[in-house]
Amino acid sequence: MRGDKAIMTQYVGTGTPHKPQTNVSVSPSSISEQALCIILVDVHKLMRSALQHVVSTFPHLHIAASLTTIAEVPAAIGHGGVHTIVLGPSVPTSHCLELVNVLSKQEAAPGLVVIHQGLHPETAIILMRNGIHGLLDESASEQDLVTAITAAATGNTFFCQRARTMLDISMSKAPVHLTGREVQVLDLLRHGESNFRIAHALGLKVKTVEKYLTQIYDKLHVTSRTEAILYIQKIHL
Repeated sequence: MRGDKAIMTQYVGTGTPHKPQTNVSVSPSSISEQALCIILVDVHKLMRSALQHVVSTFPHLHIAASLTTIAEVPAAIGHGGVHTIVLGPSVPTSHCLELVNVLSKQEAAPGLVVIHQGLHPETAIILMRNGIHGLLDESASEQDLVTAITAAATGNTFFCQRARTMLDISMSKAPVHLTGREVQVLDLLRHGESNFRIAHALGLKVKTVEKYLTQIYDKLHVTSRTEAILYIQKIHL
């Protein structure tokens, strides 16, 4: 990495997420000397091009693939050698969690960095608790992106300053915590799917979907599908 700066790893460890730690430094010297292979994912060509431009300015980063959806990721990492996957702002939170689930079943899975526009505290907590390695919003710099990529490749984590502050405040207030399955149900709900179609898409029984919706309504303090949809639009889920 340029300037051989230490990685400021605010959230240390992998697997089970835990409360943020502040300014814990991890030296990148052991990995910055070798090329890191990364995969970029975003549906928008212009966004992928912009990310490619930033990444290409750092000699130790090599773009192994530039993809439009997470469905293409398993094939791209099938041969191994990929260190970090970067999800652009067009990738929905529910798709991020889908990929986390896929990667959790693999040995030596790549690290995962998420770029999220209009980041909301609830979304940040959902992503953190589900084990992503890096979280950046529109306030993040190019250096933040590279630091997050490198940290994720080493199994460490990096959250940009704004995301970190947001999490520190939100976690002290015991915010809403939605499970990965609840996020999947909400994503389908947002697209106007009926309980039957949600159940079919997720391989569940209709009564199970109804149970999830009841839990979601209680957590969000809403009483209807419309209110739930408005809430998830607000937090950009």
